[in-house]
Amino acid sequence: MRSALHTIISLAAALVVVMLMAFQCAEPLPPPPTPTPPEPDPVSESLKAFLQKSEIGLYIDTEGIVLYDEFNYQKAWSVDGGYFRIQRDDQSAYLNVKKASQSASSSYQVEYLGKNNEVTLMLLKLQSVQTENSRVWLWNETMKTGVIIPEGSL
Repeated sequence: MRSALHTIISLAAALVVVMLMAFQCAEPLPPPPTPTPPEPDPVSESLKAFLQKSEIGLYIDTEGIVLYDEFNYQKAWSVDGGYFRIQRDDQSAYLNVKKASQSASSSYQVEYLGKNNEVTLMLLKLQSVQTENSRVWLWNETMKTGVIIPEGSL
């Protein structure tokens, strides 16, 4: 009996030693991963240049195509109708912007008569990129085209 008890105690002691060694040899748990901050949206040079513009009108590749001035142009809009228009008093230039859909990146029909006396019609998805001084900057990165309109006009 004594021999069986001695064997059981020896086995229990060996098991305790093995468990202690296993705990000491175990590698520490790695720290939880640090969340990577999201990459900032790249802002193109064209958009940066467009955001520096302040005159109401149409810009393509940051060049002012049809720009409003209070001495030679009239402006009109209808929030209910979803359009904004500027036109030169002598009708030699105009810009019509008509909202075609309601969403964060809305579709707009942009029609203009510019310096070359040709009517151009574009259907663009424009995203609001800035609102300041009662004006809204709408931008399409693919076409490098922007429109500045009075806030609340569409």
